[in-house]
Amino acid sequence: MTSSQLPDIYADTLAVFDRDRYEPLTTPEVADALAANRRTVYKRLRNLADRGELETKTTGSNSRVWWRPPAASSNDCDRDGADDSRAGAEHERELEQRSRVMESVIDGIAITDADGEYLYVNETHADLYGYDDAEALLGEHWHVCYDETELDRFRDEIIPLLYDEGAWRGEALGRRTDGTTFPQDLSLTVADDGGIICVVRDITDRKEGERQLREARQFNEELVENAPFGMFRLDEDLRITYENPRAEEIIGLPEDSESSDAIGTDISKLPPIVETGQADLFDRLHEGEPIEFEFPFESIYGKEAYFTGRAVPLYRDDEFDGAILMATDISERRQYERELREAHEFNEELVENAPFGMFRLDEDLRITYENPRAEEIIGLPEDSGSSDAIGTDISKLPPIVETGQADLFRRLQEGETIEFEFPFESIYGKEAYFTGRAVPLYRDDEFDGAILMATDISERRQYERELERQREQLAAINELNDVVRGITEAVIEQSTRAEIEQVVCDQLAASDSYRFAWMGAAESGVQLEPRVEAGVDGYLDRLSFPFDPDGPAGHGPLETAIRTQEIQIVRHILDTAADPLREYAREFGYRSAAVIPIVHQGMLYGVLGVCSERADAFAADERDVVGQLSDVVGHAIAAVDRKRALMSDEVIELKIRLPTFLSTDGTVTIGRVMPVGDDEYLLYGTATDDAMSVIRALDDQRPDWTDLRTFDETGGEVRFEGHLSNPPLMSIVANYGGYFKTGRIENGVYSATIQFPPGTNVRRVIDRMQETHLDARIVSQRQVARDEPPSQHLPSVLAENLTERQRVALEAGYFGGFFQCPRHRSGEEIAESLGIGASTFHQHVRKAERKLLDVVFAEI
Repeated sequence: MTSSQLPDIYADTLAVFDRDRYEPLTTPEVADALAANRRTVYKRLRNLADRGELETKTTGSNSRVWWRPPAASSNDCDRDGADDSRAGAEHERELEQRSRVMESVIDGIAITDADGEYLYVNETHADLYGYDDAEALLGEHWHVCYDETELDRFRDEIIPLLYDEGAWRGEALGRRTDGTTFPQDLSLTVADDGGIICVVRDITDRKEGERQLREARQFNEELVENAPFGMFRLDEDLRITYENPRAEEIIGLPEDSESSDAIGTDISKLPPIVETGQADLFDRLHEGEPIEFEFPFESIYGKEAYFTGRAVPLYRDDEFDGAILMATDISERRQYERELREAHEFNEELVENAPFGMFRLDEDLRITYENPRAEEIIGLPEDSGSSDAIGTDISKLPPIVETGQADLFRRLQEGETIEFEFPFESIYGKEAYFTGRAVPLYRDDEFDGAILMATDISERRQYERELERQREQLAAINELNDVVRGITEAVIEQSTRAEIEQVVCDQLAASDSYRFAWMGAAESGVQLEPRVEAGVDGYLDRLSFPFDPDGPAGHGPLETAIRTQEIQIVRHILDTAADPLREYAREFGYRSAAVIPIVHQGMLYGVLGVCSERADAFAADERDVVGQLSDVVGHAIAAVDRKRALMSDEVIELKIRLPTFLSTDGTVTIGRVMPVGDDEYLLYGTATDDAMSVIRALDDQRPDWTDLRTFDETGGEVRFEGHLSNPPLMSIVANYGGYFKTGRIENGVYSATIQFPPGTNVRRVIDRMQETHLDARIVSQRQVARDEPPSQHLPSVLAENLTERQRVALEAGYFGGFFQCPRHRSGEEIAESLGIGASTFHQHVRKAERKLLDVVFAEI
């Protein structure tokens, strides 16, 4: 059956190939030309191929091309005419027609001979390769249209396939005459004569479109893969078909799992969606409605999260095609918001309960807020809702203006953080001492006011003042200790009372702790006599001297100190004392004073006054230290008086008698009475046997007799040592620098000869004696020359060279029988009587002996 006999549908199909007999066509191309169903056209082409009308071959895994064989064309020509001339003419017309067709197509078409030289080139083909005239390519080898790299590909890959299969279609890289290249879609068919039919299409635009599409797809893929939020693709049944990596993180997909078990599951039926009542929300996607959601979520892997996001429906050909769901895990954000909320609440509680005052100032420095502590500091009344200072420019508050702090606060508007400390009295009259700082605030780079934090440090300042006062007192005490030590050392070296008084006042006035010092004596007559002052001029002239201690009792510190013999302290004189003391303090520049009675062994020698510029001087510790000067100075004066008594050429001799002193028939002779310190005395004497029983009973009869020891009982007499504590008569004598020369008790009557240094107030001594012993009688009072000793130097040695302890040890040893041979008492026994160690006693005796022997041998 020939082609002319084919049904019309097959003739129409073959006619498609007649339009371009030598170009292979694909099934879609034929279907498009016939405007017919692709599957129907494929069946027609298959039938025509089976009948030999068409030839076909596969060009890929699922592609096939079709073309008409040359033989069919020849047969057609034979059938069109009988003679050769008619056939030739027909053939020429056909060639010309086909040439016009090839020239009019948009693809480049060329035909080469078996050697590869161009026989035919249409204008499109020439234009693709940069040629202005198609004839320029005729006779040229097709190699000129490709570079070496592409020619290698033709030789190694394309040409072998072409001649093996008869046709090849694919992409290549053509080269223009200017050397540039362009991508091309190339279709090659081997002609019967071994030539090649070449159809070329420039696919630069298509490639660019493909590149852009590829890059867009790659960008979208990377965007989806690396999105910071979870993305889920839902199909038309809301089944999950895809989850991006972030979505897998959110749901807690295990690392060893390739994909989520939720893939293929209707998202609206997932347990977390159902349990949170979100199923209906997702069903609204079917209605084309975008949805937004926020709910807690626990994935099928147990991962807890808090989802927020939205889902957008997708459409294809106006049909619902699923949705894109974008979800973010806001667990951290919610945690942050919760922490922020808690922090905000904490800050509010902190501000409300802060132990310091907080004030919020606006951009004009007006107070807009005060926390409760601030209200306490300013003394806000309890019945007031808010402070009257709210809305007031803080720099204009009276306390700020009065203390000169206004400019300081205005510096806040210049962005400067400020610190302050000043006394403050609020508008409610509450006094405080403010310290703190204020920090400027900014919003959008604009000054937005300040936060002011203030603390009332009134108590701290009081504590600091107290601490400073304690430091001053400690420094004063330390310095005073040094002064007292210095005075103690200095007075020992002085030979007269006037020198002692001067050195004491000088050293006190020279210290940093005291303004000046003065002394007055209470031994000359019955009145207090001003003696010396240091660090001040004319102060003693202003005091109310003379002062009579026996006159009416006064209540000033001077009178009280003399009357009670206790230190008197006056502090804060300018604030508390009455005139004239306050007037004196203001005139002479002191604010506190101590009046110290100079007393030794009950004897008042005078008073020491010490004045300080410190208002709170002479606290307890300082008072104790300065009080030591009473005995130190008193002891020094007493020692000077004793030395004066020992060294003077004349003495005042007083003979006394106490008729009822001791009831005894025997005789008691007193040889020596020695003070050993602290109103303790050792008495040495002898008693007849009949008097000794009475002496032994004195321990029980007289409180001042504390101990009795006897030794050397020979010749009807007993030598004894009595230890007396604070005996009234002996204390009075010692206090006035006197000593007992002789004493005797006979028939119960005590007679004694007592000697005092010149200038002693004998009247006062007698009064003191009679106050103690009402029956004391003065037998005689006279000033006598001291008996000449064998050596004129011995009294001075006793007075000057021997220390008090050496002299006492020597006398106790002499009168206690230590130097007798055999010894009546050992050194240990004498030391026990003195209350010292035996080694100390022997040391004192050896040194005293050495000094006395130096004098004796110096005169031989």
